[in-house]
Amino acid sequence: MVRHRDTAIKAILLDLDGVLYVGDQLIRGAPEAVAALRAQGMALAGVTNTTTRPRRAIGEKLKTMNIPIHEDELFTPAALAVQTIGNASACLFVRESVKEDFRSVKENDTRPDYVVMGDVGGEGYSPEMLRRIFGMVMDGTKLLALHKNRFWQKPDGLHLDLGPFVAAIEYATGCTATILGKPSQAFFHGICSKLNVVPEESLMVGDDIESDIGGAQQAGLKTALVQTGKYREEFVRKTGIRADLVLPSIADLPDALHLMG
Repeated sequence: MVRHRDTAIKAILLDLDGVLYVGDQLIRGAPEAVAALRAQGMALAGVTNTTTRPRRAIGEKLKTMNIPIHEDELFTPAALAVQTIGNASACLFVRESVKEDFRSVKENDTRPDYVVMGDVGGEGYSPEMLRRIFGMVMDGTKLLALHKNRFWQKPDGLHLDLGPFVAAIEYATGCTATILGKPSQAFFHGICSKLNVVPEESLMVGDDIESDIGGAQQAGLKTALVQTGKYREEFVRKTGIRADLVLPSIADLPDALHLMG
């Protein structure tokens, strides 16, 4: 499916989990496709809402899988969270391993300026965690969410993601979280700026019709939806969001780029 052909693409933003791999399972043709995009002269960025591991570990995983995206080309919500918090304090609801990305943040578990919601592992947020966050926000703490995805694909099927827990806090408190990862326009625009391109020259490739495709479109990027990872045809249809390209997998992207102008 193609919606328009205009400004030439100069940069490719690639979602990771669901596009290049699912869990620890490499998607066939992903390393070759990324290498081909680089050979075509594209600026590349790995763009992920993943909050299960630090940026360093994501870079190591890509290297192990022979996917040619380097650590300094990875963009995660944690960096924007640290920038937002600045010299203020924060209570971090993230996995212990991810705290290395927050090492400059002053932690405060009682009366912080910000509370940060990310992946906490297991089956997600316990009632006690939600009660603590609820109390902090009701007392005036600002709510930051590293993303607000509804669900994600794991090797054993779909699982609830961070979004439902963030929505519960928003509903209970009447406050709106600041979303730092996809689909935040600031997130997409910040990446384009780092790549020295304008949004119209950038293509976001993802498996999430809302965060990847809808968010990128709102930010002015072109989009390609892959039918791997969390892709579900019926869910995509219900959203009413239409990507510029729909491809079976990332392996088809290098040959399809000419369709983008």
